[in-house]
Amino acid sequence: MMDLNTASIEQLQTLPGVDLRAAYDLLLWRPYLTWEEVSFVPGFDAARARGLKAAGANVGLPREPLPASAAEPRRP
Repeated sequence: MMDLNTASIEQLQTLPGVDLRAAYDLLLWRPYLTWEEVSFVPGFDAARARGLKAAGANVGLPREPLPASAAEPRRP
């Protein structure tokens, strides 16, 4: 799986149909919380966004839990 929010330009270019220009546009329009937001990138309509999803790309908030220290409120 490749996260469109954290992938490098080189990694983005490994997705089907993503050349250097498309990878750069994907990078510029970050962050993406939904696939609909990806469809707002120039050259990426809903069908092309679905193609990225089918190729294993993902968007949204990280799915890793926060470390316990980050989840606890700070005390003065």
